[in-house]
Amino acid sequence: MRYLLLLTALLMLASCASSPSNEEDYEKLVDVMARAETEAGRSKMINISDLPQFEETKDLMAPGFLFSLSHPSDERLTGRFRIDHEGILLLPYNVKIQATGLTFKQLREKVIKGFESFFQSGAQDTRFRLVEKKYFVEVRGLVKKSGRYLVDRNESIDKVISKAGGIDGDMKKDFFSVSLKQMKRSYSISLNQYYENNVAATPFTWTGQDTLFVNLLSDGGNGDTVATITVLGGVQTPGKVLYQDNASLFYYLSKSGGVIPTLGYSEAYIIRTTGTGLQKIHFNITKVETIPTIKPHDVILLSADKRTPTDKFFERLSQISAVLTTIAFFFIAF
Repeated sequence: MRYLLLLTALLMLASCASSPSNEEDYEKLVDVMARAETEAGRSKMINISDLPQFEETKDLMAPGFLFSLSHPSDERLTGRFRIDHEGILLLPYNVKIQATGLTFKQLREKVIKGFESFFQSGAQDTRFRLVEKKYFVEVRGLVKKSGRYLVDRNESIDKVISKAGGIDGDMKKDFFSVSLKQMKRSYSISLNQYYENNVAATPFTWTGQDTLFVNLLSDGGNGDTVATITVLGGVQTPGKVLYQDNASLFYYLSKSGGVIPTLGYSEAYIIRTTGTGLQKIHFNITKVETIPTIKPHDVILLSADKRTPTDKFFERLSQISAVLTTIAFFFIAF
């Protein structure tokens, strides 16, 4: 019976080893990376330093602004009224004014004119004041509480996302983008990069008809691309790290949790996509003069084995010895 089981196992192994395979029936890495490079060329991503400031809107009325209204002889003209997200200021007597882009003086003139038909005289006695300058922002996507929120003109993106309950995901594991529509402009930024940089030094400007959409970020396609570095093997937490200008190899190793105890220092590689295909760069981590500069979308491939050839020889010898011992025990037992 033991012979039969052993023979069956050997036949199964032989069958697996000899089963035919179609070498052309798979997607090649070089094709995937080349396609990603092509898609990256159509990216709508912008740098954090290039965020539009919309200085031209600083003194103009915008969705979200709150006003107080009163008239000495008409109680209906008493209350507070806000410009809605579409830019309309709706007042009593069904007076509607497209307020976006007007100065306060221009808006007040339109308000007074809107009430003239309801008064034989005295429309000029209407009191109209700007009470609050808040801006409407619609927050959607991977947030916990999608909705429309009132924010300050230069309130940071992270605070706006906090109003929506925060990110619905783990920024330590994934990369996120923020797609924005402002004043007929559409663009995206890397949310991870925004958080990693000093956001206080990069003011953000809201206009009142803004839409903010949080989504997962990809390395290529759909217009949302950002430069990342992939670290494989030899580190505590392999994966992707955001590319930083002029950052060295050791920066990315640190961002990946540091190296493991069995790191193979002499077997380190950079896999890079070039105009002629994939390039494989071999270097030794202990020899600084061999360490290459890191470029966007590089793959850092490290070995997790620092054993010497002698170590490997004795390990292989012990494995063979164990196999022989097992076989001998099998026949003795039989």
